[in-house]
Amino acid sequence: MPRPLNQLTASEAAAQIAAGTLTSERLVEACLERIAARDKTVQAWIHVDPDKALAEARQRDSQSAKGPLHGVPIGIKDIIDTADLPTCYGSPIYAGHRPVADAACVALARAAGAVILGKTVTTEFATYTPGKTVNPHNSAHTPGGSSSGSAAAVADSMVPLAFGTQTAASVIRPASFCGTVAYKSTCGEFALQGVKLLGQSLDSLGVFARSVADCQLVRAALVDAKPTPGAQRRPPRIGLFRTPQWDDADVDSQRAVESAVAELGKAGATVDEVPIREPFDKLVDLHNQVLCFEVARALAYEYENHRDRMSERLISIVTAGRAVTYESYSQALLQRNRCRQMLTDLFISYDALLAPSAPGEAPKGLESTGNPLFGRIWSLLQAPSVNLPGHTGRNKLPVGVQVIGAFGQDDRLIAVAQWMEKRIA
Repeated sequence: MPRPLNQLTASEAAAQIAAGTLTSERLVEACLERIAARDKTVQAWIHVDPDKALAEARQRDSQSAKGPLHGVPIGIKDIIDTADLPTCYGSPIYAGHRPVADAACVALARAAGAVILGKTVTTEFATYTPGKTVNPHNSAHTPGGSSSGSAAAVADSMVPLAFGTQTAASVIRPASFCGTVAYKSTCGEFALQGVKLLGQSLDSLGVFARSVADCQLVRAALVDAKPTPGAQRRPPRIGLFRTPQWDDADVDSQRAVESAVAELGKAGATVDEVPIREPFDKLVDLHNQVLCFEVARALAYEYENHRDRMSERLISIVTAGRAVTYESYSQALLQRNRCRQMLTDLFISYDALLAPSAPGEAPKGLESTGNPLFGRIWSLLQAPSVNLPGHTGRNKLPVGVQVIGAFGQDDRLIAVAQWMEKRIA
């Protein structure tokens, strides 16, 4: 029996639309039906306009193919500007805000033929205060954050693709908790014009999807990359990088990584353990220092003029950031640069690194989005990474593994991740 249309991968949907065996309107209708059936529970969306989405889909059906995402619906994290839908940044300060222009990624997605299905829930300014979204696998558990709605919407088959952003672990962690593929780009790989800035040296655009190939389809739209990943012609060389925080991963996360190592080895990959060298053990603290400094400046207007509508936790981050001296911040970035060169040198020997995506399953409770620990290093180093799902923990919730690539080598990372995806899922 064929899968329901709302469960198609973006690559499958795009191919069927191009072949004339599926219309964008039918696909969007199927996604809207799923949203109507499930979003009262999951609460992944902050704004959906069904009539507008269907009209856009009909327009795609009446046109020749515009690009690699032609007719494919996509969700947009509500930290990303849209000219025709409200953008509230997860904050009451911007309730009802209507930007005058699309963010660059939205404009490019539209130019590639995508249908904007709606806006997905973000935490407050993509920081730590949760929105309303729950984990689609168990509503008593967090979906992760800050790209909560995007991860949950893709995981619950409401939309095949959704944009997210990452400053600490806001793409990889919710993907792990919700059980989706996700790709966080090299910092600076995708244009961030029209994305609410949080950390100027940390922010990266990402995408949630149902397959690694779907991530490359988005790259084709945003940077004119090839629409399919380049073939990985030989078994890859993988470095197992447990990170200095390995002991903070619970047994579920550790088993997911070790199981992936075993399966990859059986498939012919070379997997070596990478020794952890100083100063990699300092990177989590350095990330927090850089993050606080940059958040304090990115949200200066909101802090000075609307502090009464900011959460206490966000106020504490801004306060801590204002206490970080520029000298300390600059020294942190210098140490970051040293470690980034060390990481670049590692990729002479390895095609990708393998590490935990998150400390374990999604925690129970909705007052927090979980610990971002296992994303901090890679966000600070500005490296691209992919979450690969396929494992479950003791509570039958998803647990992912993280594949990290060399700075600026996103196509290579995606090719390796696609090879791995077929062998560990």
